[in-house]
Amino acid sequence: MIRFRDMAGLDRRSLLRGALQAGLVTLGTPLARTALAQAPPLKSNPFTLGVASGDPSPDGFVIWTRLAPEPLQPRGGMIALPREVSWEVATDPAMTTIVQSGIAIARIELAHSVHVEIEGLAPARDYFYRFRLPEAESPIGRARTFPAAGADVAQMRFASAGCQEWDRGFYTAWRAIAQDHLDFVFHYGDYIYENAYAAESKGVALPRTMPKQFATCYTLPEYRQRYALYKTDPDLQAAHAACPFLPSFDDHEVMDNWAGDRDKRDTPPEAFLFRRAAAFQAWYEHMPVRRAQLPRGPDILAFRRLAFGRLADIAVLDTRQYRSKQPCGDGIKACPEADEPSRTMMGAQQERWFAEGLRGSRATWQVLAQQVMFAPLDWRSFPWLPSSDVPLRSLDKWDGASAARDRVMQMLREAGITNTVVLTGDLHKGVALELKQDWRDPASQCVGVEFLATSISSDGDGFARYDNEPTLFANNPHLKFFSNQRGYIRHVVTPARWQADYRVVDRISVADGTVSTAKSFVTLAGRPGLADA
Repeated sequence: MIRFRDMAGLDRRSLLRGALQAGLVTLGTPLARTALAQAPPLKSNPFTLGVASGDPSPDGFVIWTRLAPEPLQPRGGMIALPREVSWEVATDPAMTTIVQSGIAIARIELAHSVHVEIEGLAPARDYFYRFRLPEAESPIGRARTFPAAGADVAQMRFASAGCQEWDRGFYTAWRAIAQDHLDFVFHYGDYIYENAYAAESKGVALPRTMPKQFATCYTLPEYRQRYALYKTDPDLQAAHAACPFLPSFDDHEVMDNWAGDRDKRDTPPEAFLFRRAAAFQAWYEHMPVRRAQLPRGPDILAFRRLAFGRLADIAVLDTRQYRSKQPCGDGIKACPEADEPSRTMMGAQQERWFAEGLRGSRATWQVLAQQVMFAPLDWRSFPWLPSSDVPLRSLDKWDGASAARDRVMQMLREAGITNTVVLTGDLHKGVALELKQDWRDPASQCVGVEFLATSISSDGDGFARYDNEPTLFANNPHLKFFSNQRGYIRHVVTPARWQADYRVVDRISVADGTVSTAKSFVTLAGRPGLADA
């Protein structure tokens, strides 16, 4: 509840990195008391974007907010001065038993956002937090620490979700996630969409429209404004306040189908990297992530590993920043170039990091939390695609770099991993697949499963079944579920079994859609494969 009280010699990367780091030197300098004293009291609620927590550890988590009394105005309605923000962490939702507190500085250089890394708490328990100014108080959020390293864990409950194009529909799925009492949410990406204002899509009026002055995002102020719009949504705010997030990013946080240092229009890298730098800074400013994720110009360290006791090791991957450009001009088509051994999705450094983590893991479940479809898929039979005698592959997915997927599968085999679960999004479809040694052979050995979450709102109202579904399943014997409804996946994990509930919304074109479970699958520890729950 809000309460008010009355360049020469530098390459392009070095140039960009140096420019930002020059600002970070200032950000790290202690503020003179006079600078803080000059900030006048705010006249309206500065916590319009809510609160959030993220990236839990056994002894803490990140807590986040951003001061923005006028969130869609330049600088969020803040003047160009820093502000002290008090924070508190308690063991109860009424905030009566405070266990930690402190002061953070909200700086204009980071859009007056606040990231506090909390440490020294007890493992596997709920905590509650809030932020305060002399004239206002934020909503109260719930966070939860992860279990201790090596601890036996009875259960893990979380959701995987993403693709939330704001104007395409209402965030009913986030409202349901807020009510699921989860340990965390994995957000696979497409938190924002960079597109300009539109009143309709394919001749149909959009359920929500952005302000008409909203252009395609290229600059830091434009990306900041876009995040502010999305974060004003009350259902998204409720989900963030309900549990910690593990945030990642996909393409639309920068632009559609970007890859490495290129966009799909082949903008020269020295120009595109400035846009990427702006996009990454805005992402950091609005996500509950750690200092390790602070961007350095156009570069950001987004891949990281989190352990949920002995139950699960979670590798959050980055399949955008280091990948090869999509082959054959992108799209869905037959493309022999996609099989070239040099092609990559993660880059050499991230591949080495991932392999080392597998070798050292003793967890029951190995989780690849990433962005785009991992398993192969033959798209023949869809009516908008040409007929073909050979499989048609979506080249923005891992199918566009099949050798990179083969290397990951080899890493899993060499590490003796038997319980692999891949979490994915991007496709705007709910999909369940078995990971096979040979995906075309129903009798081939299954080595893991993939749960692909549909969109929160992107693509608007959907439907449960396609007319071509029998052919799609016949061409893909490893495919077990395919739906075009909006929603998310709720996961309930124990040492013996993993259950994935495909939660769907009947309509997102209205604000009061109904959420139900379309399908539930189970995979058993030591027996990879999918069965009906």
